Amino acid sequence: MDLKFIGRGAAFNTKEGNTNAYFIEGDRLFLIDCGEMAFSKLQALGVLAGVKEVYVVVSHTHCDHAGSLGSLGLYCQFILRTKLKIIVPTVKNPEDVPYIESLRTLMTIFGNTENAYEFVNEEEVDGVFEAFSSVRYELTKHDHMITGYSFTFETPEGGVFYSADTSVTDNLMNFLNTHDVIDKVYMEATDLDVPDDIHLNIDRMIEALAPAMTDELRSKIYMMHLRGDSVIDRIHEAGFGIVETV
Repeated sequence: MDLKFIGRGAAFNTKEGNTNAYFIEGDRLFLIDCGEMAFSKLQALGVLAGVKEVYVVVSHTHCDHAGSLGSLGLYCQFILRTKLKIIVPTVKNPEDVPYIESLRTLMTIFGNTENAYEFVNEEEVDGVFEAFSSVRYELTKHDHMITGYSFTFETPEGGVFYSADTSVTDNLMNFLNTHDVIDKVYMEATDLDVPDDIHLNIDRMIEALAPAMTDELRSKIYMMHLRGDSVIDRIHEAGFGIVETV
């Protein structure tokens, strides 16, 4: 699964853009998050040209991850003459239903009717794309004010883990423990070390990974959602990759 990143910055690191990614397969666009800078970047890159269907997974509703979701929905309705397909989790946890309703509320606030978008259950996307056979939402801990998710993709090359914004290593470690074949791991982390931070400190991530770390695994870990230049230096010291932007 060849993800292209239109940005790799944390919310306040605007020079790096929102950490959102995509791939195109035929005339279908698949997006991971759609932050406040995402729609204009997709337009500038010509990504939407020739697209007939747009699918998106939304990890949480912070602005840098969902801020231009409404613009994308209206573009789908009035320009592409289709509905934006917002993939949502199968209801497994008490938080899932309120989260789905929060997306509906957000789209309403953005002026989107049901002519602009539709919810598609994650299991309905199984086998739709060649790049992955399935994508699954997994609850993670981020901001206590909102519900946040990480994503696991099953691909022909192996499992792909995408942390989105998180403050814990639980989802990552569960992924590593349940996948014999791993393609890539996309992680966010910060070099800040403050109490109750809603983002994962990179040294805590390194500590958690230490028992499972091999050169092969290290080569498959790519960092994103960069807070600033100082965390880039720490990532290089740890020997991890950093996502490149288009």
